[in-house]
Amino acid sequence: MSAPAMDRTLISGFEHRDDGSNLRNQAVALLAGQELPSTRDEEYKYTPLNRLNEVAWVPGPSTQPELTEWINHLLPDVEQYRVVFVNGKYDANLSNYSDLDIAFLRDGHPIELGQLATASESSYEVAAHLGRLCKPAMPLTAAVNTSAFYDGAVIRVDRKLDKPVHVAHIATGKHATSAPRTLIVAEPGADATVIETYLSDGETLSLPVTEVFVHSNATLEHIRIGNEDLLARHIGLVEVRQERNSTYRSYNIVFGASLTRNDINIFVAGENAHTRFDGVIALDGDQHADNHTRLDHAVPHCESFEIYKHLLGGKSRGVFNGKIFVHQDAQKTDAKQTNMTLLLSPHAQVDTKPQLEIFADDVKCTHGATIGQLRKDALFYLRSRGIDEATAQGLLVYAFAAEVLELIQNESLRSALEQMLVAKLGTS
Repeated sequence: MSAPAMDRTLISGFEHRDDGSNLRNQAVALLAGQELPSTRDEEYKYTPLNRLNEVAWVPGPSTQPELTEWINHLLPDVEQYRVVFVNGKYDANLSNYSDLDIAFLRDGHPIELGQLATASESSYEVAAHLGRLCKPAMPLTAAVNTSAFYDGAVIRVDRKLDKPVHVAHIATGKHATSAPRTLIVAEPGADATVIETYLSDGETLSLPVTEVFVHSNATLEHIRIGNEDLLARHIGLVEVRQERNSTYRSYNIVFGASLTRNDINIFVAGENAHTRFDGVIALDGDQHADNHTRLDHAVPHCESFEIYKHLLGGKSRGVFNGKIFVHQDAQKTDAKQTNMTLLLSPHAQVDTKPQLEIFADDVKCTHGATIGQLRKDALFYLRSRGIDEATAQGLLVYAFAAEVLELIQNESLRSALEQMLVAKLGTS
């Protein structure tokens, strides 16, 4: 039996644009026959997307409210280049960047790849990269986003940046939808940190897509922060391609939204590449977060390290499906994957599925998962030194997650994320 057809209230919530581009036309055509994934689909076994149909979604409002105060929540203590989008549309008043090569996909026109390839350098970057990794035929997120995005950022880095680039996406309006699109290109020799932040003011739906190209000898630290309202839904897709001698560090932070589904895929296409692939998922109440990761080692002499940590309180549910594929030619691969979960409530639950598929015979690969609660002996040790029970629990929980956050290179950014974690955990 096939999955139920996609509810039209979900699709009608997005304004699907016909600008004559092949990319958009493919996406619109696919949506006409698209089915909504159900629990019968192995990839969505624990995350039924039919929950999205509980709301009659509408396009995000064209008039934007006063959002100056939101700037106070956009990592205010972190020196940054800031690019802000509200309901998928660029907001120049809230943005603040200079001497950066940033272009915008306003109303999708740069998708016309042919004639724009020689128009300007930024148009050339769009022609060479947009839609190359994220094909409309991919899951629901790719088709809806490609058919509907209004604007987006094209961030091209060709040197070592002195501060992070912060792309902030704000969703506002009752039952409003948005389809944020981001293209990041780290040219050979570049060294940069790019932050994506997602915020909302209520029951909103965001379907963001991000494409990342890390060219030869480039280093990119990529941090995604999901901190939306606890009524929001977030269905995201990230596609990454790494070339020879490149370094890519991914940090996926999920604190907000009632329903989160992230698909993050990395394809390692060049030898001697280094990949970090980490996440901190802190949930409470009835929150549900599903993170599917996939890492393809396609060439020899590469290494990858992945750690995903869940902190689950209340009746929350975490889902982790981590896949590592070592292709036949990927000899001398060193790949390690770990998923660790701390259950802070007897009602919280996690479904974890680490996977390794190895087709090469000269590799070092490990994977594993652990699920547990706070250790009584550790609590006793702290309490025996005069620390009250609540603070002792808070210290242990914080230390569990901070192991990942401590890997972030930028000190002020790392501190800001640690403060956000403390606020989420309600500890002092």
